[in-house]
Amino acid sequence: MSVGSGRMAPFSEPDVRFWMAKAVEWGQATAPFAQLDTVRSLGGLRDFLQTVLGALQLTSSTTDAVQTLPFVGQFLGRLCWNPLVTADEESRTLLLQCLWCLFTTEPRNTIEQNANEWIRKVLCHLAVDDGVGSLHPVNFTGSPYNKHHANMLKKMVSVLAEDVLRACSRTLENPTDRCCCDDIFNLSVACAPLVTRSEVAPLIGALLKRPVSCPRPHLSEEFVEAVNSALQDKKLHVEEEAVMTQWCCSLTSLEGTVLSLVQSFLSQAKPNLHSLQGHISDSLLPKACVLHCPVFLIVNNIFRTLLLEMEESLLLQTLIKFFTCAFLKAHAAQVPEERLSPKNFFPLVPQSLLMSLITSPSEVPTEVWLDHLTWISTEIQRVAGDASDGEEDTPRVFEAWFLLIHCGMWVDVAAQLLGSRHPEHELSACSVPLLWLLTFFYHPTNRGHHRMQQCRQVRRIWGKMQGIFSECSCPDDCEHVNVLLSTSLSKHLILSLLLNLAVFSQQPCGRPVGIIHKLLEGWHLKMEAELIIDNIEIRLNDSSAGPRVKSRLKTIRDSF
Repeated sequence: MSVGSGRMAPFSEPDVRFWMAKAVEWGQATAPFAQLDTVRSLGGLRDFLQTVLGALQLTSSTTDAVQTLPFVGQFLGRLCWNPLVTADEESRTLLLQCLWCLFTTEPRNTIEQNANEWIRKVLCHLAVDDGVGSLHPVNFTGSPYNKHHANMLKKMVSVLAEDVLRACSRTLENPTDRCCCDDIFNLSVACAPLVTRSEVAPLIGALLKRPVSCPRPHLSEEFVEAVNSALQDKKLHVEEEAVMTQWCCSLTSLEGTVLSLVQSFLSQAKPNLHSLQGHISDSLLPKACVLHCPVFLIVNNIFRTLLLEMEESLLLQTLIKFFTCAFLKAHAAQVPEERLSPKNFFPLVPQSLLMSLITSPSEVPTEVWLDHLTWISTEIQRVAGDASDGEEDTPRVFEAWFLLIHCGMWVDVAAQLLGSRHPEHELSACSVPLLWLLTFFYHPTNRGHHRMQQCRQVRRIWGKMQGIFSECSCPDDCEHVNVLLSTSLSKHLILSLLLNLAVFSQQPCGRPVGIIHKLLEGWHLKMEAELIIDNIEIRLNDSSAGPRVKSRLKTIRDSF
């Protein structure tokens, strides 16, 4: 349908009437209903403004634009005087782009001259208003206008923040009675477009932290959604308490933060474990989980769901392990009187197994590591019901594996102990529980195979690996490579064992590194191998590893 005279416009006449009526109805958005409707309509308004901009860009001149779109001047003018529209960054940008399309560098007639004069007035208003509301400071105060504007805004934000933090203390006998929460709700509507403005951050934080004592919703959905988006985009900087309160009140916000952390790590072409530690800490999630147990349970459930979908993702397992390390560190730093029992955070696993796994390897003497891991392996075997006929997996088995993922530092220690053992000990009683633990870690479900069968296979492969490092072994690398390539065991398990042998074994590592390279070419797992090496390096930096081990680690890293 055409709009005005001339060519066909890319939108219908009903659309024009609808948005023009909205602009007239809103006015300067001084009434609560107008503010709420403006905020709720911003998404559609942006789309319409984008269409208007596209139409203006197709016109040959301002005169042509006015003739083709006769409504455009009044429409844009009304929106430019609506502080909630101009406070929205995207809407404000679209308005300025539309005005720029209407401006004529060398006006040729009265229409274009009048349009230029009108545009200058509108731009002057926008510069004065600065998109943060209809502020009307007193003129002739003797100070620069911008400074006066900033001071007044700062004072206004401070006063509003103080008012917001006063809890609703009224007990309403009649549900229809008005309380201060109604004013807070209206204020949150007005602040929805402003959440990314640094000047208004104290007020946004106060709205988030405000204590609530009545059942009425005190924050609008639009405000909560705007805060969620701004936090995820790192465009809102408020106090930690405000962020945590938002997570406690908004499941969507918490889920978005967790999934954003996961996605940012899993999407990296070359994951960096050193930066991962910083990202986890900066996210505030570990601290929030320690202070608010329900937050941890929700975060943990998100991890659980993702693991069910990506059981073999080494990246996801590494992220969960590093997150748990940060959580346990924050938990240990709490005042003992305020510290919740670990059982509150992991209610689905046996207490004895939980305490053994969440104990950091650094808190256990190295000479006791083997005994500690042997006990853990035996306990998990009991939970898993390691019967020879391969019983079906149960939730208890999954939860035991899930806890092992959380506390993967003990799996790393098990691989290190195996790698540092002398070849003559390859099938010793000490190695068996460690191999079982690693097999369970990389094969949490039977997947049609009996777990005992998997353990027998990993022992056989382990013997082959030890042969690779034996000085008297026949140097037939192709045979070793073919055996490893043809196994049905987890490729990540094979890589972990081989790389730990290469780092911690007493034998030369040159030949094994060559075999590892051939495996990586066949499996296309270079990134995973680098991830395992990075993980070993981080653990060694936190321990008193000798120069020989660090030198071997550097040799292996440089060979990739």
